[in-house]
Amino acid sequence: MRQLILKIPTGNKEKVHNLVKEFEGKNTIHLSESDHHHDVFFVYLPNKKVNNFLKAIDEFEKPEITLIPRGIISLYPPASDSPDQVADVQAKSSLEIYLGGIQSVGSMFGLFGYSFVAGIIVWIGLFTSTSYLLVAAMLVAPFAGPAMNAALATAAGKMPLLRSSLSRYAIAIGTGIVASFLLTLAFPLTTLTPLMEEVSQVSKFALFLPLVSGFAGAINICQSERDSLVSGAAVGILVAASLAPPVGLIGAGLYMMDWQVVFSSLFRILLQLFGIHLAATLVFYFYGKVTPQGVRFLKGSKITGLITTLVVVVGIGAMMYWQFSQPPFLRKASMNTELNEVLGKELDKVNYIEVLNKDVTFTNVKMDNRSIASFSATIVAKDTVIPSEVLKADILNYLKNNLTHSYDNIYEVYQINVMEN
Repeated sequence: MRQLILKIPTGNKEKVHNLVKEFEGKNTIHLSESDHHHDVFFVYLPNKKVNNFLKAIDEFEKPEITLIPRGIISLYPPASDSPDQVADVQAKSSLEIYLGGIQSVGSMFGLFGYSFVAGIIVWIGLFTSTSYLLVAAMLVAPFAGPAMNAALATAAGKMPLLRSSLSRYAIAIGTGIVASFLLTLAFPLTTLTPLMEEVSQVSKFALFLPLVSGFAGAINICQSERDSLVSGAAVGILVAASLAPPVGLIGAGLYMMDWQVVFSSLFRILLQLFGIHLAATLVFYFYGKVTPQGVRFLKGSKITGLITTLVVVVGIGAMMYWQFSQPPFLRKASMNTELNEVLGKELDKVNYIEVLNKDVTFTNVKMDNRSIASFSATIVAKDTVIPSEVLKADILNYLKNNLTHSYDNIYEVYQINVMEN
């Protein structure tokens, strides 16, 4: 339930009470001002009824409205129904969703400050290969707000809000990149750290994360605070999880002029923007009912929403085509797992060895204009009579002749370690 305080010209008491009843309001309180020119009403309405109720109230002359954006527990007879009345938690009205997004914009100083700090933290995490610092950067990075507001703008068809949100998005990402570049300039890097190598690699499932992030972020905004099982901060981390690491990596990649790292990170950032935007827009439009004509006072453009959504869908399609037509440049993270499985199956066919561990990794170094895939394994002989060097040569020869996969644009190297027993 939401509490509204209305100030309406005298003479409309019955009309207001009828509207409250029509929109399922409860526990209405009516007060008359001392000047007798206005009446004051304290109204308690179900969340989803607020927007349409206020549209109906607009028929009165210059109504003054105060909306309390907090959950209210409204109890009314019979007392035996109280548990059901408390448990009836609805999503926010489209008006509150839209105004809440506008209100969360914040100051430019905060946007610059948090973005710069996030860039510093993520760079330190990447430089020292400290993964928990990446999580800290996700907490600080102010990416969720602009992402959600851009989706709200598309759902509502409001071009000014869309331009403002995208500009704030660009400022936040650009500031993080500058912070990372300046730190790399102050503490020069000549090679990527292991964590940088890992973060720079893109999975073929990369689109799923922004879709899930956009869905979760929009659901969190639409739901009433008493109905939300996940905190807003946690959802903000989910949105920033796919953005903060590549933002920090671009700064280091620009300094080292490692264009493979830069392009793969830019790919991830653009994909996150499109995926989050599409999923969140659909949630706001169909679940939150934020539409060009669905919010009181809002006169959005359906054409704006349709064109923006079309651009996003085409953008996602183009990026998916680019990702799957350029193996293994933008699929290294998932190819590691696939090739590791192929390596394991081939080694299992050799019955005179025991495999202790195996791994397949990609580097950003190329040979013959192909990305290098390193196949490594540590083995021990079941038959101790076989010399280590002979065993190693046999396994290398076996893998080179028998290991097959569907990728033809990689350069294979092998490393076999034989343990003594």
